[in-house]
Amino acid sequence: MLSFSELSELTGAILEGDVQGSVAKCATLAFATENDASFCVDKSAYGATRTTKAGVVFVPENFTGWAGEARVLARVENPYIAIIECAKILNKKEFGKGLVHSTAQVSPNAFVLGSVGANSVVEAFCYVPAGASVGENCVLHSGVHLYPNVVIGNGTVLHSGVVAGSRGFGFCEGKSGEQIEVPHFGGAIIGENCEIGPNSVIAAGFLEPTRLGNYCKLDSFVQIGHNCIVGNNAVFCSQSGLAGSVIAEDNITLAGGAQVAGHLTLGKGCVIAAKAGVTKSIKPGARVAGFPAVPIEEWRRRNFYIPSEQQTKEVIYVH
Repeated sequence: MLSFSELSELTGAILEGDVQGSVAKCATLAFATENDASFCVDKSAYGATRTTKAGVVFVPENFTGWAGEARVLARVENPYIAIIECAKILNKKEFGKGLVHSTAQVSPNAFVLGSVGANSVVEAFCYVPAGASVGENCVLHSGVHLYPNVVIGNGTVLHSGVVAGSRGFGFCEGKSGEQIEVPHFGGAIIGENCEIGPNSVIAAGFLEPTRLGNYCKLDSFVQIGHNCIVGNNAVFCSQSGLAGSVIAEDNITLAGGAQVAGHLTLGKGCVIAAKAGVTKSIKPGARVAGFPAVPIEEWRRRNFYIPSEQQTKEVIYVH
C-alpha cells in the first residue's frame, strides 16, 4: 500500500482532491478501481480518463480534462514515469513454490518451481518458475521458458523454444533523452487447447496480462506483443505478429509474415494476407493485403490490373 502523500513524495506530484487515502496497486484506466493508481499520458487517453474509477490518476501538469470518479488528480511532469515508479513498489509480487500433480510427467532435466496440472508433460530443459501455472493435459516440449505470472490453460501445447511472459519491448524517454526500461508486471494468460509453435514469444503486459484466447493456433516465430488481447480461434502463420496493445477479436487469421502496428483493433473474422502491414484498425470480416494494408480487392486491382490496350499486345518471353 502507498498513501496518497507517499505517492506525492515518490513522484513529485501535486495532488488535487481528497488526499486522505491510499492505493494497493497500479492499473490502466479501463481496469482501475478505487484502490488503484492509474495514469493518463496525453489527449488520446482523455476518453478513458472521463470514465475511470481509479483512486488516483497521474496526469500531465497542463491536464484540463475530467477524471471520472477518481478521488485524486496527481499532476506530474511525466505520468508514465510516475506510474512506473509506483508499479515497481505496488505491482511487484513474491511467489511461493507451486504444486506439481502426481500424474504430471516432469523431466528430471526440467526446472520446475511453479504449478503443473494433472497429466501434463514437461520435457527436458523447460523452465517453469514460481508464479507460473501450467494447466491439465498440457505439453511443454523441450526448451520452453515461462516467466512468473504466466498461466497456461488446460490442453495447451507449447513447442520447443516458446517464451511466455518475457518483458514487453517498452521504453520511455527520460529527462536527458535516455531510454528508460518499462517493467511489465502483468504477465500472460494463454487459453485452453492452444498450440504455440517453435520459437514464438508472448510478451507480458505492463499492468494487466497479455491474453490469448482458447483454441488459438500459432505457427513458428510468431510474436504477440505486450498488452495484446487476442480472442478465441485465432490463427497466426509463421513470422506473423502483433505489436503492443492490439485487440484481436475472435476467428482472426494472419498469414505468413503479416504484421500489425500497435494500439489497433482487428475485427472478428478478419483475414490479413501474407506479408501485409496493418497500420489502421480492420473491420470485422474484412480481408486485407499489401502495405499499408487495404481491402484485398483494391490491392489486386493495384497490382494485377492490365490496361485493355496492353492485353492484345504480343507477349514476349525471354529465356
